[in-house]
Amino acid sequence: MSWLSKFSLAQRALIGLVSIIAIVFGAIAIPQLKQQLLPTIELPMVSVLAPYQGAAPDVVEKQVIEPIEDNLEGVDGITGVTSTASEGNAVILASFDYGNDTKQLVADVQQAVNRARVQLPDSVDPQVVAGSTDDIPTVVLAVTSDGDQQALADRLDTTVVPALKDIDGVGQVTVDGVRDLRVTVTPADAKLAKAGLTTQSLALALQAGGVTVAAGSFDEAGGNRTVQVGGGFTSLEQIQHLVIPARAGGKPVRLADVATVRQEEAPADSITRTDGRPSLAVAVTMDHDGSAVAISDAVEDKLPGLREDLGSGASITVVSDQGPAVSKSIKGLTTEGALGLLFAVLVILVFLASVRSTLVTAVSIPLSVVLALIVLWTRDLSLNMLTLGALTIAIGRVVDDSIVVLENIKRHLGYGEERETAILTAVREVAGAVTSSTLTTVAVFLPIGLVGGMVGALFGSFSLTVTAALLASLLVSLTVVPVLSYWFLRPPKGTSADAEEARRAAEEKEARSRLQRFYVPVLRFATRRRLMSVAIAAVVLIGTFGMAPLLKTNFFDQGEQQVLTVKQELEPGTSLAATDAQAKKVEQLLAG
Repeated sequence: MSWLSKFSLAQRALIGLVSIIAIVFGAIAIPQLKQQLLPTIELPMVSVLAPYQGAAPDVVEKQVIEPIEDNLEGVDGITGVTSTASEGNAVILASFDYGNDTKQLVADVQQAVNRARVQLPDSVDPQVVAGSTDDIPTVVLAVTSDGDQQALADRLDTTVVPALKDIDGVGQVTVDGVRDLRVTVTPADAKLAKAGLTTQSLALALQAGGVTVAAGSFDEAGGNRTVQVGGGFTSLEQIQHLVIPARAGGKPVRLADVATVRQEEAPADSITRTDGRPSLAVAVTMDHDGSAVAISDAVEDKLPGLREDLGSGASITVVSDQGPAVSKSIKGLTTEGALGLLFAVLVILVFLASVRSTLVTAVSIPLSVVLALIVLWTRDLSLNMLTLGALTIAIGRVVDDSIVVLENIKRHLGYGEERETAILTAVREVAGAVTSSTLTTVAVFLPIGLVGGMVGALFGSFSLTVTAALLASLLVSLTVVPVLSYWFLRPPKGTSADAEEARRAAEEKEARSRLQRFYVPVLRFATRRRLMSVAIAAVVLIGTFGMAPLLKTNFFDQGEQQVLTVKQELEPGTSLAATDAQAKKVEQLLAG
């Protein structure tokens, strides 16, 4: 690998220009990196959502969940099915081994659900959904108002939702918690009997009135056009004025003449409150190219205007926000990385005892980090806890190659050798060792990114970041460091013009150094008492393994929690009113 140094010294201006271009390009690309708490991971599960308005949990389980579960059993690749039945809703989660073809599994699950449709009630329309960590809402807002919630939902759809969708990186904005409207038809028995009709007549008329029927076709201008009659109801008045055919001998009547028709809110199947007041939720989800921190900041900037648009009777509360947590994590890891850089430079200064040498070596750290971040940008990866942790680890390692190369160059300059010859000789002596040590470390981290399953998806970016930083440090140490050494390093003052005399004086100075006086006796003890040295190493190794069970293990450190979650499970079949009563008791306990 010493040929890289020979080429670099011959093309010093080119190496300097390339380094400057890399730094400028990094300054442009790094701010464009996405900022997330975790890397994007496709979740190994498929959800089937099947709302069944007004049905009790036991009815949902019997008529919706069981038919779908029976059909899912025949899908290859599914390792488990978990179902939840609540009032008016069914949720079925089908899990599978990570790494399977998610698109194919979604298609297979969709086919299974389609087969189950013949067994489901007519009003049930199940939806199959596959998600990833990007589907977790970045920001969730709770909106309360003194007025009608349906009117509030309409204002949200016309003001808040469009404003939030205009934010760069936002994929979807949804309003949840709105109670659906329904039309209730209450027959008047006396009027029905007088008109010679029954409730079944009303049901048939309503079904026929909301159906589109083909009425033939005709030719026009060389083309064939079809004709359709009828259509769905679009207003309450259309339903009220629906004409119901009478029996033989009777006169047709309007639906409003024999029944009471009114529009009202559907019974609630869930209740959401914020600070004790009923509320609606506005969930903001980012798209694949979005940044959690940028979206969070943009939403924060828009909140005053959104509150003004909704009026004085409404209030907006931020319920959850990924942005501050991501910013805090990135800030903490950045601070640790900066401290690592500072301490690394100070240690280099202490051991090399030269400001020029320290500055030359310190260049390798930011340049290697910039090159690694450029690799992340080209791979469309994000700054997250794992990639920042990888950079923090790499900071202490990327400077090693440059230190070895620079120290050897400085030593050869102290021997009185000509500057270019000293640099080439010094790099040639250590190039093999530097390359092998770096590639050995790369061989430890690189396979992590090649592992399949959830581990590979989670730690792939970590592995790539460390690998890119280490390979960048190797490249910098063999190209940039020799060039900078040629430009800035000079032979120590008092170096003899005679090469042999200068070498002898330098070696005597090295032998008198504090480091040599401390290290040589240790080395002498280890080589003379080899069995004892091996025994000490074995004791340390066994002691380390013995302490391993004392380490705590978990997937992620919980950190400082700012949210308290209380979950209470009630008996199956408990009504929504009883559940709400229990929730109010918990709210009172927490408030007290």
